[in-house]
Amino acid sequence: MERIETAGRRVAPVHRRPKLTPASVCQAIHDAPYCLARLVRRGVRAVGYWVAWTWDAVVTDQKQMYHNFLRSRFVQGWRAFLHAPVLVGFSAALRDNWLVRLTAMTTLTAAIFVGVSLTPAAPALDAICVLVTDSGPQVVSQDTAELDRDYLSMRRSLGGSHAMQYILQSGRTVTVHHNGHTVTAEAQGERLPVFLDRCGIRLGSDEMVELDLTGDELSLRISSSLTYQHFVTVETDYAVERTPDPLMDKGTETVIRKGVSGHIIETYEDTMVRGEVVSTRYVGASHDTSHAELVRYGTRVYEVARDDTIERVVPNADGEGGLLYFKSGDTMTYSKVMTCSSTAYYSGGDGGAAWTTAVGASVGVGTIAVDPKVIPYYTKMFIQTTNGSRVYGMGTALDCGGAIKGNIVDLWFPTYGDCRSWGRRNVTVYILDKRAS
Repeated sequence: MERIETAGRRVAPVHRRPKLTPASVCQAIHDAPYCLARLVRRGVRAVGYWVAWTWDAVVTDQKQMYHNFLRSRFVQGWRAFLHAPVLVGFSAALRDNWLVRLTAMTTLTAAIFVGVSLTPAAPALDAICVLVTDSGPQVVSQDTAELDRDYLSMRRSLGGSHAMQYILQSGRTVTVHHNGHTVTAEAQGERLPVFLDRCGIRLGSDEMVELDLTGDELSLRISSSLTYQHFVTVETDYAVERTPDPLMDKGTETVIRKGVSGHIIETYEDTMVRGEVVSTRYVGASHDTSHAELVRYGTRVYEVARDDTIERVVPNADGEGGLLYFKSGDTMTYSKVMTCSSTAYYSGGDGGAAWTTAVGASVGVGTIAVDPKVIPYYTKMFIQTTNGSRVYGMGTALDCGGAIKGNIVDLWFPTYGDCRSWGRRNVTVYILDKRAS
């Protein structure tokens, strides 16, 4: 900074901005902590002075108030009372005479005892109380433990009654349900009987008080009959659902899905009167959580009884073969269906055929003579009339005849009368699948 002289008079100094050089920058960085420390020290010192001045003023005022109190009439009168000749003489007698001390102590103890005895006990709730918590309802008894909640404290009374005291915390909202009416009021740190009296509620001789502790605020329900629900968990075994499979061999089965055991929750409603459950009613049950076991069993056979009949025929979608459903519940698969003309023959005398077939087998019911070019030997068939009125049943191609050409089958019967009864009929021939070897 320099001053400029002009015409013999002085002008204001001219401040020139210092040049920004690396050295000045380094010096500023070096001085920064010291500057900050000076600022902090000045701030702490200023705050300390302010606190000290304030404290001095407060202490001075308190001293003045204390001195004024000592000079008050109450203190002066109390001092005069303490220095009264009678009190001074009594104090001297207590200090010097043990009999006076004993008498005074005995009198004071008796006065305290009489005062405590004559003080009326805190009012207790003269009614059966039921606590409802997350674990369910509980009738308050001698064994009920004390508790502390944000809105309620339960304490056992001193003395011989051991009745439970219910203290409602101040500032908390309490809802009371009584005789179809609902009253909401704010507790004032009082006992429950006092709160009910302030709300204008008078308890009947047979009414119970329910204290619901499951919510954020205390809820009271007063009634001569209270109902509660309780739940019973019953374990359940899984069921087995069996589904027939016409393409599986009879006697075999497959488990599609394993069964899983579960449970149901049964709901019951208890009615409580005078603290005792007088009735229990079944309400209902939840859904069974078990999963049934799914089993698929086979019904396919390769031979049915002679008296069994077809109940339903289900052809394949491609028209080749299908399923035969029998009244017995059995199923059979066929590869081909034919419409043929049928005749009947028998063996024995009076023009009967031989007892041995063309393949060397013995004749019997189910022996069928065919044209081997149309139906190969040993082919198993199921035969019935086209209208289903007559059923021959199971048969095997084991024989042939000179007159049997094309779609003709000759059915063996044991008697000539059976052959005449059958006569000549159009039949439906189902060529059956053979058992896989």
